[in-house]
Amino acid sequence: MVDPHGGVLQERLVSQQAFDEKARGLARVRVDARVVNDLELFAVGALSPLTGFLDEEAWSSVVERLRLPDGTVWPLPVTLALEHPPRPGEAVVLTDEAGRERAIVTITSRFEREPLHEAQQVYGTQDHAHPGVAALLSAPRTLVGGPVEVAPLPPGPFEAFRLTPRALRDELAHRGWTTVAGFQTRNPIHRAHEALTKVALEVCDGLVLHPLVGETKKDDVPAAARFESYQALVRGYYPPSRTVLAAFPAAMRYAGPREALFHVLVRKNYGITHLIIGRDHAGVGSYYPPLAAQQLVKRFTFAELGVTPLTFDPTFYCRACGAVASERTCPHPSSAHLALSGTQLRELLQTGRPIPPEVTRPEIAAILRKHVNAPPAPQRGVLLWFTGLSGAGKSTLAKMVEAALKTHHRVEVLDGDEIRATLSKGLGFSREDRDTNIRRIGMVGRLLARNGVVAIGAAISPYAATRDEVRAAAAADGVAFVEVHLHAPMEALLARDEKGLYRRALAGELAHFTGVSDPYEAPVSPELSLDTARDDAATCARRILEVLARFGVVP
Repeated sequence: MVDPHGGVLQERLVSQQAFDEKARGLARVRVDARVVNDLELFAVGALSPLTGFLDEEAWSSVVERLRLPDGTVWPLPVTLALEHPPRPGEAVVLTDEAGRERAIVTITSRFEREPLHEAQQVYGTQDHAHPGVAALLSAPRTLVGGPVEVAPLPPGPFEAFRLTPRALRDELAHRGWTTVAGFQTRNPIHRAHEALTKVALEVCDGLVLHPLVGETKKDDVPAAARFESYQALVRGYYPPSRTVLAAFPAAMRYAGPREALFHVLVRKNYGITHLIIGRDHAGVGSYYPPLAAQQLVKRFTFAELGVTPLTFDPTFYCRACGAVASERTCPHPSSAHLALSGTQLRELLQTGRPIPPEVTRPEIAAILRKHVNAPPAPQRGVLLWFTGLSGAGKSTLAKMVEAALKTHHRVEVLDGDEIRATLSKGLGFSREDRDTNIRRIGMVGRLLARNGVVAIGAAISPYAATRDEVRAAAAADGVAFVEVHLHAPMEALLARDEKGLYRRALAGELAHFTGVSDPYEAPVSPELSLDTARDDAATCARRILEVLARFGVVP
């Protein structure tokens, strides 16, 4: 099997315990979804040989030479831009937009970049309308570099298909494949894609369809639609013994030729030996000539890449031939040709015009129309109720479950602290006021769930009778009520208590503190009980999703 780029898979995932110990006391910095996508790639080794964000020397070398300082081919700067960067030698915790802790970066380098110069070098343009340039110019000018340590990954969309490089390599080895064709796209699959991948199957032992499912432009077809169309196509039109469908959790940079080269090297880490480089690979608009990506990849030798690029001429559907063809194979005039492109297919979807079967198969067109023309909705709503003492993990798991479901569902989190600051403002902590607060959360959750929303209540809700009252009201409305009890030993709660509330309550300084000076009545028969000190957050989130699957909320 082909070696990873640089020779070794640089997996940056650490255990939850090791992460928590190192993260304690560090400053938190929020990063956007595209950086979170990069962190997942670091975690699983997809960005090998990189171990973290580029320092100044590596950044300059990649931007100017498409190589790391040691000469290894690497075309895209993987960087971290911060508004208020720490000094070299310091470490910070990177959180996602929902506040979840995702990684620790130890700063080894801090430097300023000239954004317009980087834009010209990497994207070949300084046009603010280019999505990659726009993202670069809107980011801070200061970059920090350094190795990363990534926390256990929470469950996400397409979880069963998010094969890590190591897992995909194991699958390829199990199948006995020595030559493996890979196919990358951010677009819905059309007939030209199908034709090219089947040509690749003629020359390789097997095929990995590896659609990108990370961040893309807002007007791109949603990842859920693209992935469902791949599943339908694989079921009906590819040999299962010679085809693997897997999700590639990267963000699109729209860097055209450079990104095509990046896709070659990253897929090498997944065990792919041949990558299809088609027309305008990773392009956007008219910024790159149709064959620019192929031309750049061919500048490098096999010894430098370790992957064989499979390049094809632009294809079209020829009505006279009755098949997908190219100028090399078709003798008919252009009047008989129907252009096939992801851009064209997106335009047909967005304008509601018919999609000819020559562009994409009818069942694929139906899937795409379903997603593009109708808002995603769950099969049914549910009131998912997290109960447990302060620090047991209610808010953390609510955000993780929300992130895992929101691609396919409408999800709302009703956080106890947020409800107290708004809907229940003015209520105290007597039993009567606590019950009123819980009834309000339950009422809002029922209304949401009745309209197909997954409503997640995350409040201590200490009294069993009030929780049972909310459950009964949900049942009367025809709403499924799923109670999840989150618990942990007191020593774990004390360790998580950054504000020192438990210590003050135990010292008698705080009255009406649930679990110390006020009672907490644990559920007798919840749908799920989780020890959040024994199991890490990702494991707990997966078990919650398994329960929701039993209720028909998720597949």
